[in-house]
Amino acid sequence: MPVEVLTISIIMAAVAGSSAVWALVHFKLKSKELETQGRSTELGLIVDALRDDLNDTRGRLAEMEERLDFTERVLAAGRESQEDRSG
Repeated sequence: MPVEVLTISIIMAAVAGSSAVWALVHFKLKSKELETQGRSTELGLIVDALRDDLNDTRGRLAEMEERLDFTERVLAAGRESQEDRSG
């Protein structure tokens, strides 16, 4: 398997994993919001903590997407360079 394919596969798996984490945190946040309607302050603090986790996860996902874009550009440039040398 070419190194480029392996690299992109690993990065795509990481992005997919981050998306799954984001979805899970989002689901938990919504669940806690529904539970806290009309309930104690303690649950409100839990929701705030989950919201912070969600924001952190979004940031990490955005960073991974940027890294994937960069990797794709580097690999594409490498391919073009190889084609120029061989063509």
